[in-house]
Amino acid sequence: MLLWQAWPNASEAAEQRWVQVEPQRLEVRLALVGRLQAGRQVILSAPFDGVLASLLVQEGQQVTAGQPLMRLDTTQIDIQVRQAEAERLKARALVGQLRAWQAGPEVARSIRALGTARAALAAGQASLDETRRLLERGIVARMEVESLEQLQQAQREALLDAQQELQLTRARGQGDALAIAEMDLENAEARWQALVARRDQEVVRAPFGGLLVRADSGASTVRPLQEGQALTQGMPLLTLSSLERLQVVAKVEESDLGDLREGVDVEVIIAGHVLGGRLGQIGQQARNDTGQGAWYDVVVDLHLPVASSELGLRLGMGAQLALLVHRRERAIALPPEALQRDEAGRTYVVFREGDEQAPRKVPVTIGITVAQGVEVNGLETGFVQIP
Repeated sequence: MLLWQAWPNASEAAEQRWVQVEPQRLEVRLALVGRLQAGRQVILSAPFDGVLASLLVQEGQQVTAGQPLMRLDTTQIDIQVRQAEAERLKARALVGQLRAWQAGPEVARSIRALGTARAALAAGQASLDETRRLLERGIVARMEVESLEQLQQAQREALLDAQQELQLTRARGQGDALAIAEMDLENAEARWQALVARRDQEVVRAPFGGLLVRADSGASTVRPLQEGQALTQGMPLLTLSSLERLQVVAKVEESDLGDLREGVDVEVIIAGHVLGGRLGQIGQQARNDTGQGAWYDVVVDLHLPVASSELGLRLGMGAQLALLVHRRERAIALPPEALQRDEAGRTYVVFREGDEQAPRKVPVTIGITVAQGVEVNGLETGFVQIP
């Protein structure tokens, strides 16, 4: 009786279920849903304060690289440019004056004053010497000598003052004074150049080809652009989205993050098209709009075989994603019902290599669950019995 149960006769063996097993590629994919978005997107903002003089495009329009989008009035920035140029010219004149200071009129005036003081001192000394000789001969009174001595002292002090004044005047065109003037000139040049460069952007052009949509400024209501509208520097005007490189953004739960790796292959289904992709980015910060639990953004770069317009793709379309999280090129998977356990709790299968070989118990190690069944280790090509 026991032998009959363990080893059925030929007629019953033919009725037993045997499945063929052989190494195959096993994959596990994580299913997500997401939205189609542009891979390259920029917000076009106002380059300077002014008025929107003319609007050359409309929201929702596709544009080419370099195409004019709008033109701004330059009245306000023209005033700023002229003021900056005046400051630049003043600073340049001051630097030129200081660099030629040693040969300038201020230094020449101080040199002449020093020469006059020296001549006056020499003349006063000669007059004092002559008066002293006359005093020795009794021709003049001592009072005249004392008066000339006081005058001589005043002339010496005047000479010292003239020397110091010349030294200070020469120093004014050197050292810190010149360095400060040169830095002021550099600042004035930079301000003027920045304003001129900003004014040159009076015509806002598309940096690349793509789709124009209304810029999101964060306000609850955003009115469309209109000619004559006052603009401030940095004000968002339009958003330009490139249609050449598309992405799908989806959210993934925290528990699935450990299975994801940047660079893995992704299968994407959009509008009935099956496309390939690559996981390009995994968010580092949890989303704020998911309520309980932590969810993170993942971005998939699409591989488009043709232009997106030929596939009928539109930004914002829904997408189904299958992210590859596990792959083995040569592995064996079995139906779960083929796995059995012995009295010791060890997992085994009934296996035979071919139709002519006798079945035997083969211990196996269970791996992960895949679409084909359960991954097992310890088997070769052959047949496994389904109890």
